[in-house]
Amino acid sequence: MEENKEGTKTQIFNTALRLFATCGVENVSMRDIAEAVGIKAASIYNHYLNKEEIVEACYDFFLKYHDSTRLNEEQYTVVLQKGTKEEIVNVPNDQFPEGLEEKLIQAMTVLFSRMYTDAKAIEKYTKMIDHSMDFLKGFFETGIRLGRFEEFNVRGVSLLFLGARLFAAQSITIHPEALRDWGLAQYEMITELINILPFKY
Repeated sequence: MEENKEGTKTQIFNTALRLFATCGVENVSMRDIAEAVGIKAASIYNHYLNKEEIVEACYDFFLKYHDSTRLNEEQYTVVLQKGTKEEIVNVPNDQFPEGLEEKLIQAMTVLFSRMYTDAKAIEKYTKMIDHSMDFLKGFFETGIRLGRFEEFNVRGVSLLFLGARLFAAQSITIHPEALRDWGLAQYEMITELINILPFKY
């Protein structure tokens, strides 16, 4: 029974995520979600209190995988010590878990579409930006400390890199077909970073 209940909740989440991303959160009702899942509208309330709880689950889904794809300090320190330039500048790039690309883009679309109007979205987006900046600054500062980079403006380069990543991410939410070019965009960013970062060797 619990397994079936969990399966229904997953169906509700996946369906709501798709509808929110394609139609806009404001244009989707709990009844719409229930009809798309094939259950009675009242049944959704066995799993979610209201629509906003599902929306917040979409935000959390994106942030969970956004943060989990990064190397920790111990891992990226090894790359900084032993990696090639290409391996080093690839560390900050997001790697979507295989098979989850479409759902992550949908969740990202939901978050980005509401980041100026929903207090929870603003809070989650700000948290994502803060985590990303902390990661980038820590990574670049470690590279300088280990002697892999010359001294440079860590905050400025971190902002430049983060801005490029956000622009690419928002482009994909507007044009999902651009995901095909994600690998190329990653490569181009790597090439530019190799040119920008003052490697010692």
